[in-house]
Amino acid sequence: MDIFKEKLIVKAINDKDTFLAPYLAQVDKADAQFITNKLTPFSNLIKGTILTAAFNKPTNYDRNRHILDTSAKLASFLPKKLAHMFFCFDDDINVKAKACANYCRQIVIDPKKIAFIHIHHRKSVNEIPNETISVNGNTEQNYSESERNSSHVLSENSVNEKTSNSEIPLTEQKSVLTFLSRYVESYKINPIELNKTIQISGCLKRYADNRWWLRKFRKLITQANEKAAIQLNFVNSKRQVYASNITTKNRIAQRLRNDELLSSSFIINEQGQRYSLKDISDLNVSNPKIRKDELICRARGFENLAKDLGHEALFITITCPSKYHRAFSKSGATNPKWQGLMPDEANEYLNHQWQKARAEFKRQNITPYGFRVVEPQHDGTPHWHMLFFIEGEKLQTLQAIIRHYALEIDGDEKGAAENRCDFKKIDPTKGSATGYILKYIVKNIDGEGIGEDKFGNDSILVAQRIDAWASCWCIRQFQQIGGASVSVWRELRRLRTKFIDKKDAILEQARFAADNSDWQGYTLAMGGIHTKQKNRPLQLHYDLNINEQTGECLQSYYDGELILKVKGLWFAGKAVVTRHYQWKIEKA
Repeated sequence: MDIFKEKLIVKAINDKDTFLAPYLAQVDKADAQFITNKLTPFSNLIKGTILTAAFNKPTNYDRNRHILDTSAKLASFLPKKLAHMFFCFDDDINVKAKACANYCRQIVIDPKKIAFIHIHHRKSVNEIPNETISVNGNTEQNYSESERNSSHVLSENSVNEKTSNSEIPLTEQKSVLTFLSRYVESYKINPIELNKTIQISGCLKRYADNRWWLRKFRKLITQANEKAAIQLNFVNSKRQVYASNITTKNRIAQRLRNDELLSSSFIINEQGQRYSLKDISDLNVSNPKIRKDELICRARGFENLAKDLGHEALFITITCPSKYHRAFSKSGATNPKWQGLMPDEANEYLNHQWQKARAEFKRQNITPYGFRVVEPQHDGTPHWHMLFFIEGEKLQTLQAIIRHYALEIDGDEKGAAENRCDFKKIDPTKGSATGYILKYIVKNIDGEGIGEDKFGNDSILVAQRIDAWASCWCIRQFQQIGGASVSVWRELRRLRTKFIDKKDAILEQARFAADNSDWQGYTLAMGGIHTKQKNRPLQLHYDLNINEQTGECLQSYYDGELILKVKGLWFAGKAVVTRHYQWKIEKA
């Protein structure tokens, strides 16, 4: 048994877990051991929820069956090897990541093990379960053994040198990659796929790097905690709205760790200029206020452009079918139609339907422009708000296409026609289009100045929960539809000199508009709304990232690929440099 799980269970038994104690006092010794083993990895809230329902069952068998089934369901949200790591500390995740990286590293750097795998891996895979396979014929090291042996393995730099050694035959590298990919899959992590930029040596370096494992494990465990909260119906309007308390607390703690890291790290250039990464972060769209202001500026620019072109504004809300919703919004009660689908699956459904709608737009020459905002409903299920501008004669067709795909799945269920998608044609005499989307932008960024949400929760606290929700499920909250590139806009805002030459008139027009936060003027300078990105006059300019002191071309950490970095803009066959200095990071 894993030492981490052993410690939890021993502590629970020896200390007679104060939370479990009242329940354990009602059962015999065998049942007490069973309950302790099954519920120790979970939080007190989960324990209480499971035990309350279990002890209301009519028989001991029904009670134990409920505990077994519910704990097994929650444990299934994590791979078997991590099932005991619910609600563990980040330090425990770090230890596990190092153990997995060490296991891979010991294989990658040992020619004997490489040769063994190359000869025997087919037989091993066929005859021995993945989770127990080992290159020496024994079961895989548990992570306490890996931890003990970590002092005997080579350093990370040594691993990087050896895994890139071309002396190892390609066939043997492939065998090791196959073996380690199966090991990765045993943790329900998708193995790395080879492509033009990711080579075998790069894959092996990733598998031998604890940072790669740490990112994967953090995501797995964070989502498992949230899935458990949704499964037990903690996340709803009456309890923990939008995201669970544990996910929200972890996200706040992560942000504090990030701020501490940024404050203790500095960048310095060849001129001797030195700034903390926190100072730099506060000057770009990482700063919520700047991000919010930029989004509102761009939305207002689209609206002004639409007015000049005589286009209509339409505000659209699209919601998922009932099977994606865990609870009812008014009561917080369980939705009987819910099929165990999670927020990431709901957002994947919305994306898929949107892709089909876009394909139909293209067939019918419909090109809306505007913004899409994704936000959670009370139980964490995402829904989309879209502000679109479009020619008046195409408005009805656009609505028909969106309605068709919004109702394509389970469109005949009760309430679907009324609630699945909603259209509001914006009357400029009653309010601005930007005003419609403004509160959704603010609510999803910092919540400043909008009071309470419809459930009576403080908007600033709501923004924290929404940020935790988006981070947990890896959901992109804002997306521009149509128009010119915002990356070019940001590069133009770096330029501080005017371009006087007539040949640079378009460049100056775009620079002046960007410098004055005029998204409408910038879009016109870039060729208007419907010009394809490849045909716009300004493009990002990439160049090799070269260390000017040594003349060395910098390479990617894992794959050794030459790094292309944004250096400025490309206009009329020439480069316009916006990034003049080379920066390096140093710790305080």
